[in-house]
Amino acid sequence: MKTILIPTDFSATSYQTIDYVIELFKNDHCEFYFLNAYTFDVAGLNAIEMLQADDDWFDEPKQESINKLGELVERHTLKSNNLKHEFNAVSECLKLVDSIKNNIDKLNIDLVILSSSGEKTMTITNQSILAKIRSCPILIVPPQASVCKGLQLTIASNFKQKINTSDIDRFCELLTNTNFKIEILVLENQNSLSNEVASNLEILIIHLKKYIITPIELQYASSPQELKNYAQSHQETVMCVIDKKPDLFRKIGLFKSKVISTMEQLRTNTVLTIHQ
Repeated sequence: MKTILIPTDFSATSYQTIDYVIELFKNDHCEFYFLNAYTFDVAGLNAIEMLQADDDWFDEPKQESINKLGELVERHTLKSNNLKHEFNAVSECLKLVDSIKNNIDKLNIDLVILSSSGEKTMTITNQSILAKIRSCPILIVPPQASVCKGLQLTIASNFKQKINTSDIDRFCELLTNTNFKIEILVLENQNSLSNEVASNLEILIIHLKKYIITPIELQYASSPQELKNYAQSHQETVMCVIDKKPDLFRKIGLFKSKVISTMEQLRTNTVLTIHQ
């Protein structure tokens, strides 16, 4: 049984994401956790007003969260005829990033699902989650994403470093009962690959062969525009990008991950982020 965490703000976009993920993993035994993290709106309140607030003021956000999560679980439980799927709810008064981090550990989560806006710039919330959640792969789903009959996972990297396959393994294991194929997109010029890049590619290909029987195809994109063109011509492909281990400057907030700019070029694709 695989465990999948899906944060929701009860928007139409988040509901579309839930439908997509349930369809994506329809052939696998999955336990879905719908997470709603809420906080109290204290803007404009001083300390005395906070102390004077009645119980209803504190209970209202909690009760609203619980009620809407209950409706969400009930809706999917009733309409699902898939005995492989179970649906659960988690409501917490906590910042979203902290709540996701806590539940990854507590529930032994295999995959976190986020909704994207589909806009040119990634939301601050998603940027924060990508920066701070590194113990689990994250799948980011754009609006109106659809699952095609033959799912393809494209792993995009320059392969200058040996790929840590643990997050890729966790995702592929979720698709063990799915007829999917793997393609590798090398973000380098095909005619000038170093020996190190070629070696890292070979190691990864050998490792991935245990998941599929079809050949693993290699494609090349040596510029951001070529990457964007590839993504636009493979709308139903899950694009896998690799986030490098953060250095000191990134840890203290002076720089953002380069994976953010890469993902903004893939905003119309479903994107899997894995971590070195």
